[in-house]
Amino acid sequence: MTIFYNRARIVAGLTAAAFALVFLLVSPQARAATCTFSRDLQLGAVGEDVRCLQKFLNASGFTISTTGAGSPGSETVEFKSLTQAALVRWQESKGVSPASGYFGAKSRAAYAVASSGSGPSNPSSGGSTSDSSSSAMQALLAKVTELEQKLKAAQAGSTGKGYESADADDVRSLMEDVLTAVEDAENEIDDNPDADEIDDAEDAISDAKEDLYDGFRAYVDGDFDEAIDFLEDAQDSAEDAYEYVGGNSDKEDAEDLIDEVDDRIDDAEDEIDAADEDGEATSDAEDLLDEAQDALDEALAAFNDGEYEDALDLAEEADELVDEALDAIGESSGGDDEDDLYDRLDELQDDLDDAWDDVDTAIDDGDDVGDAEDYLDEAQDALDDAEGAIDDGDYDDAEDYLDDAEDLINDALDEL
Repeated sequence: MTIFYNRARIVAGLTAAAFALVFLLVSPQARAATCTFSRDLQLGAVGEDVRCLQKFLNASGFTISTTGAGSPGSETVEFKSLTQAALVRWQESKGVSPASGYFGAKSRAAYAVASSGSGPSNPSSGGSTSDSSSSAMQALLAKVTELEQKLKAAQAGSTGKGYESADADDVRSLMEDVLTAVEDAENEIDDNPDADEIDDAEDAISDAKEDLYDGFRAYVDGDFDEAIDFLEDAQDSAEDAYEYVGGNSDKEDAEDLIDEVDDRIDDAEDEIDAADEDGEATSDAEDLLDEAQDALDEALAAFNDGEYEDALDLAEEADELVDEALDAIGESSGGDDEDDLYDRLDELQDDLDDAWDDVDTAIDDGDDVGDAEDYLDEAQDALDDAEGAIDDGDYDDAEDYLDDAEDLINDALDEL
């Protein structure tokens, strides 16, 4: 559903936006009066919804076939090439792009508008559109017409509302999230019609759609703060509907995992401290746990911003880092233990002292040793840094400093 409200097409896609609103807001009773499409249809599909689509196309002047299978009165449950060809012609007439013969979300939205007048009855419904459903549809179409007029004025630049501002971007982004939440909730309701709280779920999804419409209208009017308020209410209602029928939302999952990882980090800190007191190497474990805490902080920030999917991903990353931190207790990623590094430090210090002796000899011979002295001074600094890193348990850093010192001593000797 987000294809109707992506940021590049909110204003330009006037027809698509109107179709999307009709599809989302039309009552279940009104939809059931024609065909009920709960899935995408394409070449090879089989089912009563295919038969209903064929009846609709035939009744709308896009004849499947004049005789035999697929002809008026002889519609079938099989989606074959003739059905695809008729669907392409119908899509072209309705401005559905691409007109590929694939009956997806765009086509269902266009169908909702087209079927508001007359069309084939759904085989499962056994009846025609009720008066109340017709009235609801007409009222809805009037609202869509009003929105189209305002959107056209906005596109022509006559409203001066500033549709490309950062606030407008925020509204459009939230609208995408709400549409996804509504679609997820409706799918969950369809999958769990016998859920104990199905009535509450349907009431909540109805509230979500109403707030979604009000949020869209506020956006068109340029009142972005009000739009966000409505859309946030719509998102909450959609998530409530989802949970009423047994679904777990990203929000709930993220909140639970953030709490769980926070507790795991505390426990891991205790284990690392205990290992450090026992003389085990803990530097790598501490670094990984710091990364875990950073990822968890980012997850919490994303959660507070309403970006629940991102929050869940970041919390999962933090959880994995905690595992790595615990696995790293007692390990040294440098490959050398503390004694080996101290031995190498002592050897390089001896090499450095010998190099200074060579420098003194060169001075006595009247040679220019300025560059060599600079290299040896830098080598001493590197050895000092290496010693500090070993003391701190940062064995990777210590090994890097020792490599630098060795290179600098060799550079100095090359200058002599």
